[in-house]
Amino acid sequence: MSKRVLVTGVCGFAGRHLCEYLAGLEAPPQIIGADVASPAAAECESFHQIDLSCATDVADVLQEMVPDYIIHLAGRFGSRDPQEVYRANVLSMAALLEGARRHVPNAVIVAAGSAAEWGRVRLDQLPITEAAPCRPVTPYGLSKLLATQIAWYYHRVHGLCTMIVRPFQLIGKGVSAQLAPGAFVEQLRLAMRQGSPVIRVGNLETYRDYLDVRDAMRAVWMLCETPAAGESFNLCTGKPTKTGDLLQMMVESCNAQITVEVDPARLRGASEIQCIYGDYGKLRAHSGWEPEIDLAQSVREALRD
Repeated sequence: MSKRVLVTGVCGFAGRHLCEYLAGLEAPPQIIGADVASPAAAECESFHQIDLSCATDVADVLQEMVPDYIIHLAGRFGSRDPQEVYRANVLSMAALLEGARRHVPNAVIVAAGSAAEWGRVRLDQLPITEAAPCRPVTPYGLSKLLATQIAWYYHRVHGLCTMIVRPFQLIGKGVSAQLAPGAFVEQLRLAMRQGSPVIRVGNLETYRDYLDVRDAMRAVWMLCETPAAGESFNLCTGKPTKTGDLLQMMVESCNAQITVEVDPARLRGASEIQCIYGDYGKLRAHSGWEPEIDLAQSVREALRD
């Protein structure tokens, strides 16, 4: 009998790619989806549209479905409504792990943290490792750090097999327009449809570590199969790329004539992180994982309709 995996945030960018990856395995698990949004990924054998911060609803799903694995990708980013960010990211982790403690205490749990947990880091700390201190500078980063602490509590006190992955900047088909790569994609598509030569951007002088979402989801499943309870792992390439260079790659891939204008409303001010990239040596040593998809290919996929 195939194993069961509960995927939260199954309707989102990462969730859909994870389901596609799992369905393509030689021995695919049964995929149980949970999300406040809809519709679910086609690969889901069952889907539960619930508020993941509601402990009762989450517990009901866990008790009914009894998953062997839980992959927690649900969450919310942004800083315009900090209270909602805290509710979605912190309370959902608490509800999920309390439900797991009660109903599936032997499940293997991988939850998505974020590189935003580190906040502003010194150049001499780069590439950043899992041992670096966390000093988040945004409500999103703080919410993810609080959720991580909840995961460690349930491992330390209740013995749950919890792991945290900290993705850096994920990119690929369907990337959210709330993130810089997705905003570039959205504007480029609009420019090509409408013949508008201008796109508006924020700070193009920052450096980020862009990882293809498919590589990230492969790493998540590898950790499910080779768990390391109570550990965190970077999901990254170890290579910084200038945001302006990423945009230029996209423009050239579209073969478009585009004028770029800086929009002051898109600048983040004091919360802007100038440069961050990671070290994935811990994950490589544990599971053998390496990033396989280069950035040019990721850009092409992101631009696909």
